Amino acid sequence: MKNRSAKTMVPKGTNILKSLPFAYVIKSSMIGERCDGCFTRNESLHRCTGCLVVSYCGRMCQKKSWKDHKGECKNLLKVKPNMPTDSVRLMARIILKLQNGGDFETEHVSPLRPRKFKDLMSHYKELKEDRKRMEHFETICEVLKDYLRDTILPNPVELMGIYGRMCINSFSIVNGEMQAVGTGIYLAPSILDHSCSPNTVVTFDGIELRAQVIQDLPVLDWDLVRISYIDLLSSNADRKKELKERYYFDCDCPRCNSDDIDKYNYALKCPNCSSSVTVKKKEKSSVCVCQYKLDEARHSKFWDAVDFSEQQLRLMQDTNYWDVCKICLDKQGNLLHDLSLVRSKVLDAAFDSSIQLELWDAAVEFGVPLIAAYKLWYGEGHPMTAILLLKLFKILLLTSTNNDSLALNYYCEAVAILELTHGKSSTFYCKEVKPLLHQLNK
Repeated sequence: MKNRSAKTMVPKGTNILKSLPFAYVIKSSMIGERCDGCFTRNESLHRCTGCLVVSYCGRMCQKKSWKDHKGECKNLLKVKPNMPTDSVRLMARIILKLQNGGDFETEHVSPLRPRKFKDLMSHYKELKEDRKRMEHFETICEVLKDYLRDTILPNPVELMGIYGRMCINSFSIVNGEMQAVGTGIYLAPSILDHSCSPNTVVTFDGIELRAQVIQDLPVLDWDLVRISYIDLLSSNADRKKELKERYYFDCDCPRCNSDDIDKYNYALKCPNCSSSVTVKKKEKSSVCVCQYKLDEARHSKFWDAVDFSEQQLRLMQDTNYWDVCKICLDKQGNLLHDLSLVRSKVLDAAFDSSIQLELWDAAVEFGVPLIAAYKLWYGEGHPMTAILLLKLFKILLLTSTNNDSLALNYYCEAVAILELTHGKSSTFYCKEVKPLLHQLNK
């Protein structure tokens, strides 16, 4: 773990914290595709000869990971062909580690701020009153009894404390493109508080967590460092609800107390000047800043399009369907403002599905207007904005438009952000981002 002096000014782009996980697991869907130790994608992985389940880059990676895998290796073998869920596997790793001296493992945020696993918040009281979480906890305990059948499990109170700390303090480990590849518990970074307008972002280099400042800080005051716990492409109300349900606190950040961004949540597009007009469902008419009156008929069509689009987004959930997205956008027509949250989410889904189907021209059609939406909802210096720009750069090289200058602009803008959020020394930046520029000359 690396930290900086608290006495000096911290410019944006500075790495203020590096941390390796106390416990972590790869996503079960990626077992066999990525190394269980470092999460690197590798076509020539070698399976563990003990459990024949997890795989490694090579002997060195397996040796480094053995302390984390040793306790679970025989248990994975016993329950084959069943595979524990990610939550069960992570909780089992935590239990086994604590029983082998892990409760003494310490990571320092600063010389005077040590962090052990027991220092992590469990929200025990709130957990007991959370019906969904309690049902999940009970299910995990039943599976653990079979999975760790040769291990003496902690008592129910201790088990719930471990479960609570896992739920509240887990970080989703993401690759360079911000796609989830695993879950980890990090001791020092667990001290970082939330804001929907963060001044710091968390990225990963393999399994190493990196906290990168995206706004200049006058001093390094850990009580003022803020990251976002959740996806920011969401309304104030939905973010507050998610934070309350998942982390048991009411967000009082500047963004949640302002409508500067949230006014675009349900934003109708003025047909006269294209400005956004914030509307509420009960309103039957409204007047734009240009004094153009938007009548009841337009309001009705607007809400029909919104309701239809929101319903389809709920139905699609984790799977985006190109034809459904296209129907939503056609129904939205020129009714929704380009920065409207519903339109942004549909464009996002359409962009991803176009990439999956290799419909490159369609991906450009949906991706370009998405840039302004990302800059609004995520922020101009957010890694998600950079990844969108980077994807558009790659896609433009695959289309017949021959617009290399536009592609280069997107690339340069993406790089400027990634140098702040990932750092020039990150594996993703060095091995995947920098070499892309050579493709323009091919």
